[in-house]
Amino acid sequence: MRDEEFLRNKVPMTKSEVRAISIDKLDLSNKKSMLDVGAGTGSISIQAAREFKQLAVTAVEMNPDGIDIIQQNINKFGLNNIKLIQGTAPADIPGQKYDAIFVGGSGAHLNEIIRFASTHLTEGGVIGLNFILFENAMQVEKLLQDNGFKEIELIEVGVLRWHKLGKGHFFKPNNPTIIVSAQK
Repeated sequence: MRDEEFLRNKVPMTKSEVRAISIDKLDLSNKKSMLDVGAGTGSISIQAAREFKQLAVTAVEMNPDGIDIIQQNINKFGLNNIKLIQGTAPADIPGQKYDAIFVGGSGAHLNEIIRFASTHLTEGGVIGLNFILFENAMQVEKLLQDNGFKEIELIEVGVLRWHKLGKGHFFKPNNPTIIVSAQK
């Protein structure tokens, strides 16, 4: 999905190229349930719910502005397979099993979220996390190991977009994103 398709507000959004790779790493084609922690604008939840109609998505976001824009986008795209929860993770997350868990924001609760994921992710399920800070990615790599996850992968994605400048053009960079994935 193109970024321009989403209704936007001041809440940061995972950009289309990073979103495509993040969703691909979750391997959602045969999954039935997905949890999106720190859903932000809901772009991951929205795109996953649109592309995988069989998927029941639970999106958790603590920021009221995020909740508002996610609900607007759910309505815009006519989605009925997303359950939206305003709250913090992991305290307000339903205690069910999930086939895939995506963490876009941890609100300083990364340890607790990884522990929650280790007990609420189905066997063979996938967790995906996005970070812009190197230190957070290194912390989660150790947390995933300590909580029994396997096939831990870290990649960095840097996207540059073509922009006009005077008589010419240049590539303007977005923030590089570290995408982490692992299997239960």
